[in-house]
Amino acid sequence: MRFTRILLLVAVAAAVAGVLVPSAGALAFPDMPCPVNTGGIIKICPQGETGKAYSLQLQGREGTGCVPYVTFKASGELPPGLTLSSSGLITGTPTQVGERTFWVEMKDIPAAEGGPSWCNESPPNSTQRQFSITVVLGLQIAQRQSVLTPGQLNTPYSLQFSAVGGASPTWTVSSGSLPAGITLNSSTGLLAGTPTATGAYTFKITATAGGRSDSQTYSMSVVEPLKLTAAKPVGEVGIAFQLAPQATGGKQGYTFSLDGVLPAGLSVDNATGAISGKPTAPGAATVKLTVRDALGLTSTLDLHFNIVGRLLITKTPLKAATVGKAYKVTLKSTAGARPRTWLLLGGRPGSLPKGMKLNARTGVISGTPTKSGTYRLRLQVTDALGAHSAAGFVLKVTG
Repeated sequence: MRFTRILLLVAVAAAVAGVLVPSAGALAFPDMPCPVNTGGIIKICPQGETGKAYSLQLQGREGTGCVPYVTFKASGELPPGLTLSSSGLITGTPTQVGERTFWVEMKDIPAAEGGPSWCNESPPNSTQRQFSITVVLGLQIAQRQSVLTPGQLNTPYSLQFSAVGGASPTWTVSSGSLPAGITLNSSTGLLAGTPTATGAYTFKITATAGGRSDSQTYSMSVVEPLKLTAAKPVGEVGIAFQLAPQATGGKQGYTFSLDGVLPAGLSVDNATGAISGKPTAPGAATVKLTVRDALGLTSTLDLHFNIVGRLLITKTPLKAATVGKAYKVTLKSTAGARPRTWLLLGGRPGSLPKGMKLNARTGVISGTPTKSGTYRLRLQVTDALGAHSAAGFVLKVTG
């Protein structure tokens, strides 16, 4: 009776002091999350999928060893892409299909190594068990880019989604919204339509097949159509040339590139697309000028250059005129850009004989002179590009 009382007093004193002495039985793995196979030998863990993050926490069975103060170590090969940490966490992204069987050792952490004060076994308790993880081909959307090709307002758009690891998946927009005018075909994964409103859109596409699924979030912009325009590129040898193409639509931040050979004497500014210089030789050339915006959209324009020779007036002696008789002569020039304009600059006496005139558009001097004399004239021709050439002429009018 006295012995029983002494035991009770010791138990009460230990309880009052808050001292608990857990059981430190043999370590063991629980049945979940990796139950044993039908042969009762290998523990089968949840399967993984290639390309999909995998996470599995191993732990010791409660009431055994010094759980949860245990450490883990693997021997053998885990599925490629997976690793086991000392805390028992299997993580990673499987990269190959197939089954891998490996051993895992679980060992107590004694007090001397940082475990609980009551865990003083030496050597520490440990146990080993075979585990198996099977990796199957994961369903994965092939289009992994987060930013899709931009759409252009009122311009047809098409992008085909595809997936590997599953036959004939079903496609859905699981969050966000598509641009107005664009739809996703749930059977084929075709994203298509004609955008009807500009803006920036974010949405998640999910593919599902055979109980597996994959999702990817995308952003997509819809902008005004990117266009490139320019005046007809006509130049003249020796005359300063300037062509400034205009880009509109898309997203600001344009850059330009040129495919082809410009006429001699001309160069392009890739920042602005401007083409300038002084042509050094006549001839024709065709180049492609491309503008790219900040979203990667492009627009290309064919430029057909026509470089003409330098404008020169043809100095041919004028035939004589007779008072009272109709007269007509056409002034001539070579090269230059049409149309040309003629002008009487002056001379002595600085004007045509009375009864005669100069047609500024055609260069024809015509009329019926009324007074004889010698007229020294200075005539000029100007072309469409502003080049001009002048020469002196003598017109004699006889009585």
